[in-house]
Amino acid sequence: MPSFAANVLPFLLSTRTTLAFLSKAPIASLPIRLPTATINAVATEEDALGTTTSVTLEDAHAFIGSTHLRPKSRNLKEVPALYDAFLTGTHPEQSKDELGRGAFVMSDWRKAWHTYGQCDRSITQAEYKKIKSEGGLVVDPFTGEAEYEVEDIDGDLPDDLVGVLYRNGAGKFGINGERVAHILDADGLVLRFEFRPPEETTSSRVKFTSRFVETEGFCEERESKEFTKRGTFGTAPRGLTSLFGEPLRNGLNNDPEGKPPLLSRMAANALQVDIKNTANTHVIAFGGKVLALWEAGMPYSLDPVSLETVGVDSLGLPIDIQPGKFAVNYIPGLPKEMQPEILGGKAHTAHPKICPRTGHLVGWTWAQNPMDGSMEITFTEYDSDGFRIVASDTHTLDGVALAPHDCVLTEHYIFLKVNALELDQLAFLSGAMGPAECLGMDGRAKVRAFAFPRPTLSGEERKKYAPFVVNDIPACFSIHFSHGYEDEKTGDLVSYFSGWPPNDSGSFLGAWGGFCPDYDKIPPTFYWRMVFDPTTKECVDLRVLPGAENICCEHPVVHPNFQTKDARYAYAQCCNAIGDSSAPMGYAKFCLDGSAINQPNLEAGENNDTTDVYWVGSRRFTGEPLVVPKRNGNPEREEDAYLLGLAFDAVKDKSCIMVFDLERELKEGPVCTVWLKTALPHGLHGCFAPDPSVQTSCFC
Repeated sequence: MPSFAANVLPFLLSTRTTLAFLSKAPIASLPIRLPTATINAVATEEDALGTTTSVTLEDAHAFIGSTHLRPKSRNLKEVPALYDAFLTGTHPEQSKDELGRGAFVMSDWRKAWHTYGQCDRSITQAEYKKIKSEGGLVVDPFTGEAEYEVEDIDGDLPDDLVGVLYRNGAGKFGINGERVAHILDADGLVLRFEFRPPEETTSSRVKFTSRFVETEGFCEERESKEFTKRGTFGTAPRGLTSLFGEPLRNGLNNDPEGKPPLLSRMAANALQVDIKNTANTHVIAFGGKVLALWEAGMPYSLDPVSLETVGVDSLGLPIDIQPGKFAVNYIPGLPKEMQPEILGGKAHTAHPKICPRTGHLVGWTWAQNPMDGSMEITFTEYDSDGFRIVASDTHTLDGVALAPHDCVLTEHYIFLKVNALELDQLAFLSGAMGPAECLGMDGRAKVRAFAFPRPTLSGEERKKYAPFVVNDIPACFSIHFSHGYEDEKTGDLVSYFSGWPPNDSGSFLGAWGGFCPDYDKIPPTFYWRMVFDPTTKECVDLRVLPGAENICCEHPVVHPNFQTKDARYAYAQCCNAIGDSSAPMGYAKFCLDGSAINQPNLEAGENNDTTDVYWVGSRRFTGEPLVVPKRNGNPEREEDAYLLGLAFDAVKDKSCIMVFDLERELKEGPVCTVWLKTALPHGLHGCFAPDPSVQTSCFC
């Protein structure tokens, strides 16, 4: 799920009033906490053998999690199969219809957000080594380092699944027993799965490696044993602790403490704009590099094999990557020696694209223009040979203060859809509120999109594919784009994305605060089709994909060779089939060629039983999928590929990779499941490199 509220920084620096503060001290933020429900503590059940099993309903979270349609938590007994399975520590027997209704156990969902390695206290390296030598810990709690051969595989691993899968996401949820206030403030955890060719090994074909991204903020906090920088979503240092006390340090796998008193927040965070780069959003492999991305700063380079952090990477661009530099341009007309030291930085998107025709990596950096509230965007195309810059082009987004989270790449265009978000600058600068808390979302406002020619186009092509703006797009909050293309018959720009329908939420990812996402306040996410006419500069169509009605889903993807083409199929992480918002428990396949059964009259709560969905079960949770072409397969056949999906099993307390052969229907299930030794936190994005040399990869 996105970390794009990190983009608040440039907005803060967009007024003369803000600039007057820049020579002062930094600013931090506050935890967001949601109230927890209570429920009876113990349940007993007589099993088939006549013995009685006593189960503790853990910390008042043993209930059916709330959803958008059913905002109050429910007693487990309302779903007898799930209740019985919880009491016996098993998976329930459930029909497709039951699974597609989004019921899940809240205590199971919370396990998916435990800190990696389950280390809940500060221990010494000597203690860790002793425990490790006794077989007690697989993961180093200091570095997140783990490395082992994977032996536990259900089914047969396909011979033509060869390459390296990288994944990134929130992994270390705090420091010294104090949990982050919001999951997206956690430190990045990068995973590496190497799938070896069968002819090169006689033992395990899969090797697993993991490591935290050791950013500047990560290292500072590990040394000081407390939060030292402000997080995007509410985590922050505390002030006046002699008066208001130290944090309770409830443990990294327990609820974060509520907000400190207002004076404590302001004392530590007023005018503190040094937001922590967590490098927790995406990981890409290209040009021999592996990069951990976070969209409000520059990426961190990692060793492609060991995953050790190399450092901040400028991507060959002429920019200042010194710590403390923000994505805000210098003040026009002011001599450089008089400029505030924190200005002059750049940030790189967490969602670059790979062009299937040229093989270029297409990314963009951005910086706020401090005096007029506009944003400077520089699109750059790179060749995989030495990460060489091929072409670069700079444009201005007028009236845009928050950088878009994702973009669409076509043969000739790059376009950005801008959501309706505003920031309360005073609340942020005063330290009273955290950056994400200061963001207001107008879920019913019309929005805009900007289209620009790709930087590699010739002069004549630039005349034909000139920049344009689409105004008055109907209200819809876009999150992630699967792909886009230029319609050969009409010339229209067609794109597909996950997003929220018009809503009155008003909060931007606020419900993701506290211990884990609470779905009663999160609108359901659907898969949308959007069409622009470049001639009239209008949005001529915007609707939920026909056939995908009531399928709540996120992280849509297509075959990487169809990133800029009219694909027939798309795939997504799936939550339910009744138009609700709930935890993800499956994978869905969408037909984009018009062959799907259109159900425009489905009401919220009614089941879409015609979409191809594989449900993993109510006690398992699915992560973002990725389409991986088969080795030596036909790149023009979308079915000649595998779908890889990370999943967490709350009963086993382990994670796995599910491998689906796209020659088959998803509902037939995975052809194999690769089990890890431990659980992984619920992650975000990743890539697959067909070769360990990591010259290129396909992205989520």
